[in-house]
Formats: sequence, C-alpha cells, structure tokens
Amino acid sequence: MFDLDPASPNIMPSRYRQVSVAAVASLAPDDLVAHFNRREAYCRTRFVVARLDGDPERTALVELARDAGEELFSVPVAARVLAAAEECAFVRDDTADPGVASHLARVAATRPDHRCVVVEGRYRHLSFLLNAEPVRITVVDVVPPEPSKLADQVNRVLDSAEEMAPIAVAEHIIDSRSLVTGPVPEALTVPCRGGGIDIEGVAVSHLDERPPFTGSVLLGCERSQQIHRWFYGTEPERTIDWCPRRVIGAAGSVGGLVLSRCCMLEEGFERHGDTVMVPWGATLAEVRRALGSLTAAGEGQWTPT
Repeated sequence: MFDLDPASPNIMPSRYRQVSVAAVASLAPDDLVAHFNRREAYCRTRFVVARLDGDPERTALVELARDAGEELFSVPVAARVLAAAEECAFVRDDTADPGVASHLARVAATRPDHRCVVVEGRYRHLSFLLNAEPVRITVVDVVPPEPSKLADQVNRVLDSAEEMAPIAVAEHIIDSRSLVTGPVPEALTVPCRGGGIDIEGVAVSHLDERPPFTGSVLLGCERSQQIHRWFYGTEPERTIDWCPRRVIGAAGSVGGLVLSRCCMLEEGFERHGDTVMVPWGATLAEVRRALGSLTAAGEGQWTPT
C-alpha cells in the first residue's frame, strides 16, 4: 500500500504537484489519518502539508495511498502521518527554490532539531525535505583573486541543480599570500597580473608578462614551474607551491568528498578516490558534472518520490 520507507534519507517530492496544503482542526496523528481517509484528493496529490486552523505555521506531513484509477479526484485508499507536528518545522524563505534539493537542505540545516522541514519559498511554492542527510562536499581553492571562482561556480550550479541529491558545501580557501613566510623574499614572481597578488614590501613580477630573469622566488604550482623553465632555462631560486593537490594530500588536512581545481588538467574532470579535480578555468558544465560524480559516491542518499 505504502512503498516509501519513512526512515529513508532525503525524502522530497520530485514535483510540486505531489504536495497539497490543507487546513485541519487537529494535528493529532489519529485525527489526521481519520480526516484524510475520508477526504477526496486531487489525482496527483501524494503528500499533504496539514496546517492547523488559526496557526498555519504548525504543520504535520501526511502521505496518501492512491489506487491506479483515472479519476480526477478520489478518496485515498489509506493515509498515514510521515512527520508529526512536533517533528515538523515550517520556514518561509524567498531565496530557496523548493524544487532544488540543496536549497531545501540549506533551510533544513537551520532547524536541525526537526526531522521534517516544510519550506515555502520562491514563487510561493511549497515543498519539504524529510530526514535531511545532504552529501557533504568540501571545495578547496586558492585566492586571490577573490572571491573563490570555484566556490562561486559551485553555488551557481546548485542554484539550479534540480536533478541532484542535496549537497551541503564547506569551503577550504587558501590565501596564497599567507604561504609567503619567513624569510620573506624581496622579490616574488607570481603566475599572472590577473591574480591580483600584492604583498607589502615585496616586489612582485608577473610570469605571464615574461619579466627579465631576476632569480626571484616563484609563488605558483607545477605549471608555473614549467613556464619558468621554458622562459629562463632554469629553475626558480625557490618555489612556494600553492597547488590545491598538495593541500588535499597533506595528512589530515582535508577529508571526505573534495572538489578542487588544477591547471595541469585541460578539460573535463579527474576522479581520484573521494577527490574530483576540474580545470583551473573550468566551465559551469564541468563543475556540474564533477558534482554529479561526487554525489553518486556520497554517503547520503536521495529519495525523490
């Protein structure tokens, strides 16, 4: 009769039309079951957000079992309470698209004491997330320039990621300037002027402008070292390596699922265990595919209905 396990992680409707809203006199579970067992419902309605008369922010979540008939409205075969009133939180958030699982997970994180978050969000649409367990991904990136391009791209992708499991993002951002530690060099070569690196008391030259060789310290990565050797036929005096791969590889520094970028990668993405790398100049499409690869490997599961 009911094929959905109420304990499954990340239960959310696949479409808004599966969710109806109804005002009720009582949120007691027995009263809800009795009420919806005898009440006609639209053929597409699978879930009902029951709101208490006079206090619409008090809600419970009900599931309806339907037969396979073609009638536009019908009385359910059965009804059950998926989340009782004390387990539900109702949140209005105009920045959240209720059709995007990651948006629902973001809202659910603000109410961790509730199994179910009912969200009235963008477009006045309403949906819910039950048993929120988002896939947790750490974005590792280097700045400046600021803000982190990769972190920004991830957020932009997730704003429209209706096809993805809920994702919660943490950022591990490395300020390359903080790596320039004593003895602080008098002169420093960085990959490009566009990076916007400026350190007080240090003469900064930009490798992309092919400055005269000065034997200065190089702040960069493997690709920058290759360019330096091509230009000058020799290694830099010293290299301060800012490559995200090095940070990720450092023992215990970053764990779990990781997304980062590397200028040694030309296109697409590379997967190494729980880490996915995209090119330094990754497109949004490449970032989307990389996130899809990580969510497929995530410990959290998605239960769209």
